[in-house]
Amino acid sequence: MIFFVACEDMFDYSPYVVDFEGKNKDINQTNIKKLLKKNVNDTIRIAFTGDTHRFFDEFEGFVNATNDLNKNNYNNPIDFVIHVGDIADFGLPKQYLWGNSFLLGLDCPYIVVLGNHDMVGNGGLAYTQMFGEYNFSYIYADIKFVFINTNSREFGFNGNVPDINWLDSQLQPSEDFKNAVVIFHVAPMDGDFDSNLEEDFHTTIAKYNNVLFTVHGHTHHHEVYKPYLDSIVYVNVYGAQYKKFNVINIIDEEFDIETYEF
Repeated sequence: MIFFVACEDMFDYSPYVVDFEGKNKDINQTNIKKLLKKNVNDTIRIAFTGDTHRFFDEFEGFVNATNDLNKNNYNNPIDFVIHVGDIADFGLPKQYLWGNSFLLGLDCPYIVVLGNHDMVGNGGLAYTQMFGEYNFSYIYADIKFVFINTNSREFGFNGNVPDINWLDSQLQPSEDFKNAVVIFHVAPMDGDFDSNLEEDFHTTIAKYNNVLFTVHGHTHHHEVYKPYLDSIVYVNVYGAQYKKFNVINIIDEEFDIETYEF
């Protein structure tokens, strides 16, 4: 009995227990606060990765490459990193901790989107405790960054994911921001997206003519395309497995996309 009491911290009672604290809790809001304290340059630079759930060596390589990029571009550093989802493979708290252990090595703020693999089991609870709300937004340099949960399959295609009304409310024109960028994990034309909401989702994105581009992951490869034959650009960013990552530069109302290898 004395042995087990003395060693209680050595054992995990269950691999599904969610009990994050300190640097592993409320990460998105913590990093947003850090970001909003930064000086804004003429060019906003955002590094993207995602779908790191089975590629930990590559994940570490991305972090090191991003930090090196900042060291070599002191006058034009990465403002922040966006992970487009699937940081965990089976939604396990331990996998969340592994994933975040790499991101903590970044020398800039980072934001993590909810992915479908992150939702397995009680992974949704783990995401909420570690990163925060499924849907959230912030304004940086007159641009509103809108993050929305599009993992429809994990919610049984219940007609509520993605939340179209919330998205519309975020994109309604305001004096607080000039343009918007919408980020999510599953693209609307994907089979894991609720097909009954696809048209409304894209129509809402295009409705106010203020979205510069959208970004997603899920399929791991990189592609820049206009699936609805209008002006809205969809950017599918590289998954970590390719040992490549995309950096999007935003200057006024224009943007360009760079690819780096590591």
